Amino acid sequence: MANFKKIIAGTAALAMMGSMAACGSNTAYAMTIDGVQVKAGVYIYYSYLAYNEAVSTIAEQDPELDTTDDELLKEQVIDGMETLEWIQDKAKTYCQEHVAVNKDFDAAGLTLSEETISEIDSSMESFWAENEEAFESNGISEASIREIMEYTYKASDLFLHYYDIDGVEGVTEEEVYDFYVDNNARVQYVRFDLVDGSGAALDDNGKADMEKMVEDYLAAVEKLDEEDEIGEKMDEIKEEYSAYVTSISEEAAAATATDAEGNVTTTVTTTTTTAATDENGETTTTTTAPYANETILVKATTDEETSEDEITYSPSKIVHDHVFEEAEFNEPAMIFDEENNAYYLIVRYDIEERMNEDDIWADDRKKSTVSTMFSDAFQDKLDEWCAAQAVDLNSAAVKRYDPFDIDLGGEE
Repeated sequence: MANFKKIIAGTAALAMMGSMAACGSNTAYAMTIDGVQVKAGVYIYYSYLAYNEAVSTIAEQDPELDTTDDELLKEQVIDGMETLEWIQDKAKTYCQEHVAVNKDFDAAGLTLSEETISEIDSSMESFWAENEEAFESNGISEASIREIMEYTYKASDLFLHYYDIDGVEGVTEEEVYDFYVDNNARVQYVRFDLVDGSGAALDDNGKADMEKMVEDYLAAVEKLDEEDEIGEKMDEIKEEYSAYVTSISEEAAAATATDAEGNVTTTVTTTTTTAATDENGETTTTTTAPYANETILVKATTDEETSEDEITYSPSKIVHDHVFEEAEFNEPAMIFDEENNAYYLIVRYDIEERMNEDDIWADDRKKSTVSTMFSDAFQDKLDEWCAAQAVDLNSAAVKRYDPFDIDLGGEE
């Protein structure tokens, strides 16, 4: 499914392309896959998508390289291939997946819903009107853009056909539910940064004061047993700390403020509190969302191809590890994050308390969980389909639509 996200994201980028106009029947199709001719416009689109992916990959490999220099880009190697070869191979793969999805979509007896067709019609009307000249100057017809747009919806529908709850692959809601519970944590935390009002690191005395502050807060939360009470207390602590940060920031700003003559000035801040009243003059209370300050943390997962440097932990690795490896429900903890120079006061709650269709476990969440669970499996299925295809490249077309001839400035 990752490829489909790239495909959707790349559509708008096509409007930036320069001139690669297609003319001549011998290059009207870039390749034939299992008897299906792939339009030149479709191939150009995927070629451009692959080009952008190559540039990003090269930039990661060598951050110092000038990726605006085409000659330097061509000299680079990705997965053992020179850049141009890699781009052409990737574009071919995208075309193969395009054909595979369309064929299996039809074979499964699926059709795009009227709502989807209406959405595509609306998108095409505005998108084509804005970008017609740029697309056509690159040999990309309206029919090609529509075909690509339809493909993104078909790919999504086909994925759900196989892997949605009660789909062809037999996925059950219990299986999806358990996966979500095992890989997500419901928490509430407050981060206490060890910096002063101007953002400078605290000295030892300042750190000791902050540590004492967090310890006092921890002790206050530890006295509570019920989730609701703990949540309310954590909300209160968050508000108090936020007010504290605001106050020391204002003090720091006042201490360094100067007037037009360069003289230090003193700023007096006045706070006004307004109480709301109803029509009878009685004071009213505004209730915020009960879970406004809660966060759902996603468990970081790795595979053999993922290095530790590529993993993003939220809010930090030490907090993440505590939550998923040590934390007990409703038991607050104080964590020192040396890497980020901060303390965390954090509580993990039972996520199943909110797993219902009116809260966390709504249909959209179920579908996103299915996507997380089975995107790799669907990609494997796509790879199998593509491996079995007969591909006949039109070498003249592939040579003609060189991605390095694209003018990213949009001028011919």
